Amino acid sequence: MASSQATATRTASTGSTPARSPSSSSAPAIPAMPPDVQRVLDKGKLTVAVLGQDNAPFFMDEAGQMSGLDIQLARTLADQLGVSLEIIRTAQTFDQVVEAVYGQKADLAISKISRTLKRAQRVRFSRPYLRMRQGLLVNRLQVAEQTQGRSMIATIRDLRGQVGVIKGSSYVGFLQQKFPQANIVEYPTWEDAVEAVVRGDILAAYRDELEIKKVVRTRPDVALQLQTIALTDTQDSLAVVLPWSSTHLLAFVDQYLDTLTAQYTVDTVLDEYANYWVTQRPQQP
Repeated sequence: MASSQATATRTASTGSTPARSPSSSSAPAIPAMPPDVQRVLDKGKLTVAVLGQDNAPFFMDEAGQMSGLDIQLARTLADQLGVSLEIIRTAQTFDQVVEAVYGQKADLAISKISRTLKRAQRVRFSRPYLRMRQGLLVNRLQVAEQTQGRSMIATIRDLRGQVGVIKGSSYVGFLQQKFPQANIVEYPTWEDAVEAVVRGDILAAYRDELEIKKVVRTRPDVALQLQTIALTDTQDSLAVVLPWSSTHLLAFVDQYLDTLTAQYTVDTVLDEYANYWVTQRPQQP
């Protein structure tokens, strides 16, 4: 009898012990911001990779002051985050700009970077902020010799000869895909490729339609030697580049781009920076 009573007492004692609720100190702390955004806030600055050579009207250094469409976009993003802007220009090719972001040497890149599947294997892209067609700047004499009675459309479809592109740019791959029979000639800068077309060293130079139209606006002296061709079945989309892990920062950039009231086009960008071309024209050879 005593044993049963003791057992009952122990059971009652055990049952009377209140259940322990999780302590607030043992619960994991909820971060104030997503990690990729918090890193930018902790630094107090948004680090943006930009190509080392100027590429107007996207980014150019005027008397030590950076300006241009891409720089304007970068400044606005930094302002919206409430941080300062730091621009790094160590990359000498567009691919190196992408690699700087992949290696997390920059929070993002805004540097007239084309969205390509090859690059998308290593980094994330925002939605495009400018869509352009691809284009050719051809030497009139050389293309006439290649036409030989055919239509210009047929000649371009079967384009042969030497075609210049910027080294380390997306247009190296674009040219291989679009014109497999052409011989690729890589140049350090677009200006070098344009001059090669003017001299007749190469048949054509391949890039986006904005750059093609820009040559016409800034180089009226070479209009007789050159012909411009926009390819209607192609597209080159420019976007912001982010590390593959920056999912929340990407969402932030996309949402900002969605709020833009005016959508950029090639012609609106050229018109917006028309005064820049006027000031630069006397410097052309």
